[in-house]
Amino acid sequence: MSNEELNQRNYLATGKLKGTKFGDFEELNIGATSVRELKAAGVEVIVPSSIKFAFAAYKPLKTPGAAKPDRVFLRRHDGKPHAVATAEHKAPTKLRSEKELLKAAEQGLFAAASLGAAVAVTSNGQRWCYVDVKKSLDKGEIVWLTDKRDFGPGVLANLLAGDAGVLKDPAPLAETVWQTIWHATKEEPKQCLLTFVEIFVLKFLSDNLPLKTLPEAYRFYPLLEEPKKFQERHGTTAIEYYVTKIRPFIKSIFPDNSVAVDEKVAGTFGLSTVVSKTSIINGFAFLRSSTVTLSGFNRTFLDILDEFQKFGPLTTIDPEFKLRLYETFLRRSARQQKLGQFFTPRNVVRQMIRMARLDQLPDGAVVLDPAAGVGGFVLEPPLIVPALAGNVTFAKGKPKRRIRFVGVDVDASTHILAKANTLIHFAEAVRDPTTTVAALNQLMAETFVLMNTNETLGALENPPEAKVDVILTNPPYVTKGSGVYKEEVREAGTGENNVDLRDYYDRSGLGVEALFLRYISGALKPGGRAFVIVPLGLLNRTDPGPKKRILDECNLIASIALPRNTFFNTAQLTYILALEKRHTAADERPDVFCGIARTIGETLSWERVPTPNENDLADIAGMFVAHAEGKPGAVQGSQVAKVVPAAEFTENDRWDVGRFWTEEELVALGHKESAVTRVDFIDETRSEIEEISTELAAAKKELEALTSGDMRTISMNDTAYFAVRSGTRVTGKEIREHPGKLPIYSCFKTEREVKGLVDEKFFGQVKKGDVEKKPIVTVNANGASVGKVFVRRDRCGITDDVIIVDVKDPGIDLDYLAVALRAAVYKGGFLYEAKLFTTRVRELEVEVPVDGNDELDVAQQQAIASAVRRFDALRTRLQDLGQRSADVRAV
Repeated sequence: MSNEELNQRNYLATGKLKGTKFGDFEELNIGATSVRELKAAGVEVIVPSSIKFAFAAYKPLKTPGAAKPDRVFLRRHDGKPHAVATAEHKAPTKLRSEKELLKAAEQGLFAAASLGAAVAVTSNGQRWCYVDVKKSLDKGEIVWLTDKRDFGPGVLANLLAGDAGVLKDPAPLAETVWQTIWHATKEEPKQCLLTFVEIFVLKFLSDNLPLKTLPEAYRFYPLLEEPKKFQERHGTTAIEYYVTKIRPFIKSIFPDNSVAVDEKVAGTFGLSTVVSKTSIINGFAFLRSSTVTLSGFNRTFLDILDEFQKFGPLTTIDPEFKLRLYETFLRRSARQQKLGQFFTPRNVVRQMIRMARLDQLPDGAVVLDPAAGVGGFVLEPPLIVPALAGNVTFAKGKPKRRIRFVGVDVDASTHILAKANTLIHFAEAVRDPTTTVAALNQLMAETFVLMNTNETLGALENPPEAKVDVILTNPPYVTKGSGVYKEEVREAGTGENNVDLRDYYDRSGLGVEALFLRYISGALKPGGRAFVIVPLGLLNRTDPGPKKRILDECNLIASIALPRNTFFNTAQLTYILALEKRHTAADERPDVFCGIARTIGETLSWERVPTPNENDLADIAGMFVAHAEGKPGAVQGSQVAKVVPAAEFTENDRWDVGRFWTEEELVALGHKESAVTRVDFIDETRSEIEEISTELAAAKKELEALTSGDMRTISMNDTAYFAVRSGTRVTGKEIREHPGKLPIYSCFKTEREVKGLVDEKFFGQVKKGDVEKKPIVTVNANGASVGKVFVRRDRCGITDDVIIVDVKDPGIDLDYLAVALRAAVYKGGFLYEAKLFTTRVRELEVEVPVDGNDELDVAQQQAIASAVRRFDALRTRLQDLGQRSADVRAV
């Protein structure tokens, strides 16, 4: 019978030729059926009378119609089957010599050309070679396709389309699949994400791993078989087969408890070993239902598989998808918000990586994220920084990293996502046959560290000590119930690395984010830098202890405000804080780069529509890099960035930056609060009111204690202590006509506003003005800001609307004098009508604390000045809260 083999294999069971499903194709596994017989059975082909090719090793048959390929792969057009590829299989001992390989290739070419197929496949079960049929016929010699992967449906699709190296963006696939999972299970977005990633990993591995690593029975494509046939073949549904057979096998090749071989990873945390405790999958939403059996989800499971199959092979993944996959699912997740986990938008990650200047790191440097989440700060630098593009290489079954990127997290499911994310980011390496699964496992074990021995503290349990070059992180921020963390620190005592946690985190402050800042300041090497996302509340708290603890070890080098709703699931106001580890306590502190970002390159609604032409954060990042590299005029002319002296960021100051912009500048910025839900506004406001209330109580107690001692009354007219004088009259016109670098201060509401910058020689020699070269105290004598008192420490000039006080006695602290003078002015009732000229200032009296020997007590003065400064910061915080409440657009 001419079609005997086709009948025996049930390819004609329906009366028409139909092969076994092979991805988007049909497979005929034959060997005894000729091309002529295939045509008679229904294959659309015009069999040539001869094959014009100079065969060198294979002796071709007399007629192409007599060729009998081992396997034929069909694709239907208008319902008719056309051959797209053939395969020839040889014994394992064959194809070892070039002559044997050439002979097999030519045999495959003959059969493929006879059927009009585009690809000829040759294999001995261990080696797979692919021939470009058309190019070979045109050139007159075998032309190999470059793909080296083991053959499968995905590989065949890539070979035919020539798109194995073409970037693909599976974002639409992710959106469709997550909706399908959610409708079926009603699980939270994170669980839907875990499920999508699990199936993505299966498809991805099936398209890229060799058969000896992932045999056919454990791949994606057999699950696509018609449900009835699958049930008959396996005695179970596809979803049950996946759960009982494939999932365990995937976990076996990516096993739990892999030891990180790189000793520097464990050494970073002061540990003897680091063990990767999880596999790459463990979050299948269909297993969690209490109302639907697993088999009851089979139809949904198959629908999802079908969507993956329609998308095509997962080989070369678009970097933007790698960057944004997790945003698709985690934009709106109430559970993440409760945990304080706010996944960082890619547009923010990108700019923080730019600011870190990772291309300047030496070989062997360590970059750490102690709250890594899904791994953006750890995996994305090579996609953003050209110098890091080849940071990871594979050789002899091991990964090698020039710069070590390490991420730590406490949540096991998030850790699994991070490991799966690693595979997605290293898609091209997975596709490379020289990359082993053992090397991939080792890379993941050395890149992501799960620290959940203490599930409350997580990474905080094992703080590194001066081991890290750069930290990039967005730690969780939870102030409500944050006492749990401090209690846990006390209970834990020492970490696994034998660090005394009680001492290490002493005076760290309120909130888990404050503990992370302490962790960070201790972890950095001298000169190391950290870029940390923190809530506004951490920056404007008045307790000096936590800030002093940070400043003892680090310099604050940048404070950058992010717009409200930067994060998907919180409207909380946040900042990027940049720190640099000090080399010695005597190091001069650098100026602080300050920024206000109104935009981040995408809308701040949940849709996150790209707005590349509206990206203040990118502009600010560029200016920060220029400033950090010492380029002059880095922020010149900018509305959104300023450079401020370090003296403005002491432990007694707020570390937010709005205070450095005048009201007029903020209006010019068009700075408006983004919309916030009423519930978010209530939660945020209640939290801030509670903090302010606590701090007010502490301030009251402190001020009562500091001001209860003995005081000496000193007249401002006492020349033993003070010299009171007026400034120099200089007009705005004169300043404009004689521009220079000397700042001229006049009667303004804030100490940073200047009348202008004038030429110093003009001011000193022509105007006969005093150029202030030593610190002074000034009192505004005129205008709406009468009575405002400031300390001036910079080289400057003062107008005649301001009174200058020179302090002659070293026993009087200038900051305290400013506080005491302000109190004297207020007591005297000086208003706009009662102008404060030199004579009236000399009439004022100030109260100065003295010690038990009736000597001026400088230390007490400094303590009072610091306490009042913090009190003023609290007043400003209340004022800001009131202003935000007035301006908020609650929806």
